[in-house]
Amino acid sequence: MNHRLDGADAPYWQGLEQGRLLLPRCAHCARWAWPAGHRCAACGHIGVVWEERPLKATLYSWTRTWHRFGMTESLDVPYVSIVAEVADCGVRLMGRMDDPAPADPRIGEALTGRIDATLVGDDRIPAIIWSRTA
Repeated sequence: MNHRLDGADAPYWQGLEQGRLLLPRCAHCARWAWPAGHRCAACGHIGVVWEERPLKATLYSWTRTWHRFGMTESLDVPYVSIVAEVADCGVRLMGRMDDPAPADPRIGEALTGRIDATLVGDDRIPAIIWSRTA
């Protein structure tokens, strides 16, 4: 069973596969919700709408990895993993920086994303690759 196809967050993965960032919002109180679920944590309403968001964010956190972990063999080392806070909704998503070589990223700096994929073992997983906004 592939969780990306049938879990509560399936629309997120389907959106990435289509080149779009879709995030869940409560159909009743309009609160953004991540991770995705079937019930709003704020008001308890059952019902979620998925809204497209631009790939704009600010850097919330980051770490640089200098050695390989299992199933990350497709990534060149070093690489920078980040948590990006999506603009205007506060949802925080994991991702990877496009260019890990220059100066360290700065918390709060503006980012622009593009949708690509990461190879994990033999599984090609849609992924957001973030770059510094010029």
